[in-house]
Amino acid sequence: MSVLSECQAPRRAIRRVAATLALAAAATLGVTGTASAATATVGDTDGDGLSVRQQATSESGSLGPVRDGDTVDIGCQEQGQPVTNTNGWSSDLWDYVPALGGYLADAYLDTGHDGRIPGVPDCGDGGGIDDLVPVSQFQGQPNQGEDCGPTSVVTALLAHGVTPRGWGASQVSAINQARADMGYDPGYQDPDVFGTVETDVVEALAANDVSSTVIRDDLDAILARVRAGSPAVLAGNTKDLPWSTGVVPHFLTVAAHENGEYLVLDPAAAGQVHRASASTLLAYFQNEYGYAGVVLG
Repeated sequence: MSVLSECQAPRRAIRRVAATLALAAAATLGVTGTASAATATVGDTDGDGLSVRQQATSESGSLGPVRDGDTVDIGCQEQGQPVTNTNGWSSDLWDYVPALGGYLADAYLDTGHDGRIPGVPDCGDGGGIDDLVPVSQFQGQPNQGEDCGPTSVVTALLAHGVTPRGWGASQVSAINQARADMGYDPGYQDPDVFGTVETDVVEALAANDVSSTVIRDDLDAILARVRAGSPAVLAGNTKDLPWSTGVVPHFLTVAAHENGEYLVLDPAAAGQVHRASASTLLAYFQNEYGYAGVVLG
């Protein structure tokens, strides 16, 4: 049996809920601790409202509406599909709103600026490849074959700019601390408890004073958050990763977005930062015990 075959918990079934507007709103509006870079007011929709989009295009999925007069806090901006408002003003800028978990067309927002807002970062300016720290789950600890979740917590925290609990002693101390923060004894391998699940990841992040949101069945929404600067711990199966030869349920960290690709920290293939397309991550994501991600911030 592969040492990775129990990386995620097959005995604790994870409910897969179809994505709905109510779920998306509950997940995104519950996010705390996200700093806003600028404030804007929605307008020029002629009362029709404006859809919050998963990506910087009107063709992507809608996360619900905002209305004329609503005030939103913008976290970052990026170029996307050109949009023309009801007064004929066109712009290819899209503004990411952390509290809503998606993008609004800048053409419909009164930001006080015709174009880029000074001081607001580009959504692709999150941590680059040189800022990321790969960490292996295989460091001799008793649960190393099941420690993709705790190790992904460690790498996600580092990518988020937070020093994980236990990191000062060693990498393995940080992994064991994350497992302990999930409520498991890091020194005991229980044959009836296999790996970890999303709620465990949330608990370990909370122990580091980092809020997080579980997003199910919606990789577009997860990756939009990554492009906006929030790392995500992503569930899936290693069989669909081009750098892996394993076939096991798994957790890894999608740490950042750079030059059109996602930067991935895989605890089962540590030693380097992997680059992946959205389609590669979708293939990984669409597997039993996948279909979910935990987004930081």
